[in-house]
Amino acid sequence: MIPRLWLVGYGAWPASRRADGLVGALRDRGVTRLVDVRLSPSSSDPEEGRPYGPKPWNLQKGRAGLVGLLAGAEIDYEWLVELGNPQRRDPAMTILRSHLVDPLARWPVHRGLERLAGLVREPGQVIAILCACEDARTCHRALIGRALSDRHFGGRLDLMDVRTGKAIPGPPTMDS
Repeated sequence: MIPRLWLVGYGAWPASRRADGLVGALRDRGVTRLVDVRLSPSSSDPEEGRPYGPKPWNLQKGRAGLVGLLAGAEIDYEWLVELGNPQRRDPAMTILRSHLVDPLARWPVHRGLERLAGLVREPGQVIAILCACEDARTCHRALIGRALSDRHFGGRLDLMDVRTGKAIPGPPTMDS
């Protein structure tokens, strides 16, 4: 059986339905652990009424924020800062791509990929990675998923969209 990794961007739901949409979609896919791959686990729009913020998209103390949102659905939460895009405002993801192709694997992203590979391989675990971006095809989470597939699963890791249940198509790849 080919292993699977679910990808999700919470910005794909309208703000008024975002929390319910995310939790419902994760439940529908049987996700047991949501791995946050944002460099900073806080809303990029911290003011009420803005597209992404504020709660529950921030990592809050105790069971507030994302941890509390997911707890009711029995979905674990983990933040892997190493998998965040170090240059958020670079749509080509130039820095992240250069870190991924470093032959000496010196960058934090390589530690993050190791951790994520271990989670995907854990028996009984169904893993999804989270970012804020609406479209996985232009988000670093797809680049992370492809790097994970290539490095740790011999290119045989299904990358699936949580919302649609369909495979994530085409680029971004590490060298495009």
